[in-house]
Amino acid sequence: MDTQRIFKHIDPEALGRDLLEFVKINSETGRDHQGSIFLAELLEREGFEVSVDDTTKGANIYSRVMGTNSKVGKRSLVINGHVDTIPVGHCVPPCVDGDWVWGRGTEDMKGGVVAMVHAASALRKSGVRLGGDLWLTGVVDHESPEGLKVGPRRLIQRMQEGKILADSIIIAEGPCAIWRASLGTTVFTFTITSDLGQVHTVKVPYKDNPAHWLGRLLVEFAQLEESFCAALPHPICGHENLNVGQVIGGDYFNRLPTPISVSGKWRWKPGKTFQNLQTQLNILCDRLAKESGLKFTVSFAATREPHETPENHPIIDALKSAGNLAAGKTPEVIGLALAGDANYYANEAGVSTVYYGPSHETSHSDHERVSVSQLAHCAKIYALTAMLFCGVAG
Repeated sequence: MDTQRIFKHIDPEALGRDLLEFVKINSETGRDHQGSIFLAELLEREGFEVSVDDTTKGANIYSRVMGTNSKVGKRSLVINGHVDTIPVGHCVPPCVDGDWVWGRGTEDMKGGVVAMVHAASALRKSGVRLGGDLWLTGVVDHESPEGLKVGPRRLIQRMQEGKILADSIIIAEGPCAIWRASLGTTVFTFTITSDLGQVHTVKVPYKDNPAHWLGRLLVEFAQLEESFCAALPHPICGHENLNVGQVIGGDYFNRLPTPISVSGKWRWKPGKTFQNLQTQLNILCDRLAKESGLKFTVSFAATREPHETPENHPIIDALKSAGNLAAGKTPEVIGLALAGDANYYANEAGVSTVYYGPSHETSHSDHERVSVSQLAHCAKIYALTAMLFCGVAG
């Protein structure tokens, strides 16, 4: 494989310039429109046809690089990213400083989206014709809690309809490694209510106070967490875990705090399902309600099942080979507790999905930045992986 013929068309300076212009555009979740326009115009500038898929929360952008479907390769690959960011807030303003582009969205994940386009452009300019299709896709409405995943779910719909065919998906974000597995995740909220209402606490024994039983619930959480730590971890994703982030209740020091609630996140290993977890917590609710005489309910939000792409999957083989060709070493294969759009693509669309990005160090921080040289590396990896996975005609 003549890698240099492709690499000469990947210009780090041009990549950095495009990223800086992308980052200057505010595309916070809920106001994604300008980000979609930028991606569409970038694709068109590089000679690709663009399809705009309007949703209730903005427009997804797709571009199909049509393969020849020759005998040397018929697998189709989707490279994917989101065009929205978390709120800009107090993040450092967009700028370039040496090898670094700074600003909201540089690492998460406008940098990966720009690298995706430059990778496909390098293949086109070097005359490479893929055997299978390559799809370049940008989705809206990703970032929680404002984002409801309307963009990723629309892409899933298009794959289910057969309008976008995908044998595998690479999401262009995350560490500079092959991230092939994630824990499942859900946000839970337990609510404890007393039929007595918000009466003076002098009228209620402490043993009947919802706050007392919230304490009991937190002890149950601690015991669960201890059991997770004692169990065998997932080989690359680590231990199942549970933690609490919010406790809400009470409006006065001597009024009964009802309702009172606690919210947190539960992350579980591949092999366990949300239904298993839901049953476990419903049983806990019923037991504590019976012991206390209070009403216990639990609700769930932002639920994602675990995802795990087998290490011997062709997309991982292609990424490993691409790493050896581009950098002289095999990329590390990892799993993370973090959940992302791969959890949806793998479970709802049934498409094996991995991440490969420039870094995961400053995402969502006020000093967000990304290395241009790392983005150029990613562009090389995406281009070579497309060739190895989809095949090359001629």
